[in-house]
Formats: sequence, C-alpha cells, structure tokens
Amino acid sequence: MLGNTINVQINPEPIYYGTSGGQQYTVRAGFAHDDSRVNTLHHILLFTTDEAGSCDRGSVRVKVMAVTEIEDKIYYICAHDGHMLFEPIIREVLRDMPGLSSAQITCLYEKSCGAVIFRRHSGNVEYLLIKNKKGNNWGFPKGHMEIYETERETAIREVKEETGLSIQPIKGFRTISEYHPKGRITKQVIFFIAEMTGEDVVIQKSEIERFIWADYALAIKTFKFSNDKKVLAQAKSWINDRLY
Repeated sequence: MLGNTINVQINPEPIYYGTSGGQQYTVRAGFAHDDSRVNTLHHILLFTTDEAGSCDRGSVRVKVMAVTEIEDKIYYICAHDGHMLFEPIIREVLRDMPGLSSAQITCLYEKSCGAVIFRRHSGNVEYLLIKNKKGNNWGFPKGHMEIYETERETAIREVKEETGLSIQPIKGFRTISEYHPKGRITKQVIFFIAEMTGEDVVIQKSEIERFIWADYALAIKTFKFSNDKKVLAQAKSWINDRLY
C-alpha cells in the first residue's frame, strides 16, 4: 500500500494542526475501503499544507506516504501527490495523538543529514571517509533526522556521534542526494560541508568500522556509489571556488 494512490473519504473538520520546519500542516481524518477485502476499512490521516479554512471534502484521491499502527489500528498517513512527508514531520505534527510516541512509522520518504568534512594537509585537501559496519560501504558521516531537529542540527549531531568531531557547517553549501534502497522507498540525504581544524577523529565503534583521510582521487576510487561521488565532486568544486 505504501506509495499507492488511493480514493479516500475525508471528514472536512481538521483534527490536528501543527508546524514542522516552518511549514504549517492541517490534518483531517477519514477512511478508505480495501478493494481486495469486502467491507474492510482503513483509517486515514490526510496531511495538507492549505490554510485552516480550506479543506478537502468527500472523496479525495491521495498518496499513501506512511503506514503506522496506533492502539491496534492501522493508519495510512496520506498527502496529495507531489508532497513529501518525513517521519519527524509526522511525529511533530501528531505529537498529541495517543499512542504515537511508541508507534513505528514506515515512510515512503526517509531523510538523513550529514556533512562532507575536509582538512588542509600538506598543501592538499583531504576528505573524511567512514566505513559503516552495517552496509560495509564507504561514505560520509550522516544519519536520520529526529523530531524537532533542523537539517543542520541533525548533521552536527550525527557527525559528533559517528566521528567525535564538533563541526559548524559552512554557509553556502547544501546538496541533496536521493536513491532508492528498498524498492519504492526514497532516501533523501542532505549534505553540508565543514572544515576540520585540529580535533582527532574518534569513531563510534558500534556503528563505524574505520575511517580514512583521502584526497579527491583516492576518495573517488574508494566510493562505490555514484551518489557519493557526485556529492564529493560538488564539494570539491565548491571548495576550489570559494576557499582557494
């Protein structure tokens, strides 16, 4: 069902209002019939970004952005096609909903944030690469956003957790990497850039196998995925244009 576009019956009166990342959301409840099972209803929560006085009425065609089970009821969390809902947004807007805090939410769109960390060493620029134990692949420090965090706050926290470094992302660089790790699910990763000046790397041993500092040529060879290579190339170009 995740990612499907379905017809739902929506009650016009909003049940929740909330703001996440500066965006105002209105949530309305409704239901949808299961076409494969007669008389089976699914609970719907429709997120919209319209003004409070505007609402969907009656039958509406929407996209299933997330699925969760709250107090023994399955909820399809929906939005109009073209919108993205991430888990932190859903949890923040529905924070007063009973049972939500302990519920697992499976989202069509996942969001992580991290940073390209570089240093100037012997006249060269070197990049910090880490090897994740779970995926056994090299990449940049990153991790999932949590409720109430901004993208920059997530990047700072995740870098600290995975590498022990305290960073302040440099203004002017923000790039998005997207890929599909699990079929329909879209993973969006926001990368900032930060320079390391003097701290030692202390990896999170439960998550990270090891790290290296690599110049551009070695980093390109080390990365397996084209998305990481693209982010690295963007970072290199940005550094060359602004810092040299």
